[in-house]
Amino acid sequence: MTEFASIDELVADGRSVHIECSRETSAALLAAVRARYRTQRCAFVLETDRGFERDSVASHLRFYGSIARSSVHYEDAISHFNLRGVAKRKMGGLAPSALALVNLARASLFEPEMCFLERPLSDLDAEGRAVALTWIAERMEQGCRFVTTVEPLREALLMPGVACWHEEGRFIAVDQDEDSDEADGEKPAYEGDEVHVLKIPAHTETATLLFDPRDIDFAESMNKATYLSVRGERYQTPRTMDELERELSRAGFFRCHRSFLVNVQKVAKVERYTRNSFNLTLSDAAHSSIPLAKGRAEEMRERYRW
Repeated sequence: MTEFASIDELVADGRSVHIECSRETSAALLAAVRARYRTQRCAFVLETDRGFERDSVASHLRFYGSIARSSVHYEDAISHFNLRGVAKRKMGGLAPSALALVNLARASLFEPEMCFLERPLSDLDAEGRAVALTWIAERMEQGCRFVTTVEPLREALLMPGVACWHEEGRFIAVDQDEDSDEADGEKPAYEGDEVHVLKIPAHTETATLLFDPRDIDFAESMNKATYLSVRGERYQTPRTMDELERELSRAGFFRCHRSFLVNVQKVAKVERYTRNSFNLTLSDAAHSSIPLAKGRAEEMRERYRW
């Protein structure tokens, strides 16, 4: 497991990193990025960015386009981020999802070599996340480095690069899946068609709950604990991800990422943003986005004949 012992070590690493952390830590990271990359083209999007309330989206982006002096025209940014429908709307009246896309469009005008983003995905719906993730992947392929912060780890894992969480001054990277499954041990066997009763335990402060696998949307491992997502609520389970994989494989669950086990019946859409970036959108109430590791995409396609 990769660890960065300090902010300076993480910022100096050179890779794109996406960090689950507090706002205080985000502010310290922002200062470190500004100091280290002050001679490069940078773009910054903070969660407090609102623009001038009386400006229209088009005039807001036109203004920043004139400052950036880049080859990206503000009208192209409006089209690229699907903002044509709100181009004449005032900044002060935008929904959070539209404002998030406007802020990313503003960042794109600078054609950054370094881009610092706070909560880039949190306010976006599935369509908006697809637009944002595609742009991030495209800019990374052109050499831009991203540092994103304050995003839940599940959202951070959707973005290309290294996903980390902050703990006691250290930044701990989530192990990423590649093509080999050896690190996870043997794959579960699929022999016979026997039916057996299966309940998955989870704990609240006052009770132990027993969930039918059909009610579980996905399981995730985060900060050394394992959680079940059930009807939009999250419950901690004593099972490890490896134990859940062994138990739930027969119930239609697939280990789509080292940190995620998904109920395949709940998968509504499989998206590929770039050659190495995959995403599963679920049919749950939140239309949850779950990362699909590059090394497991082909296995999932072959197993379920998609």
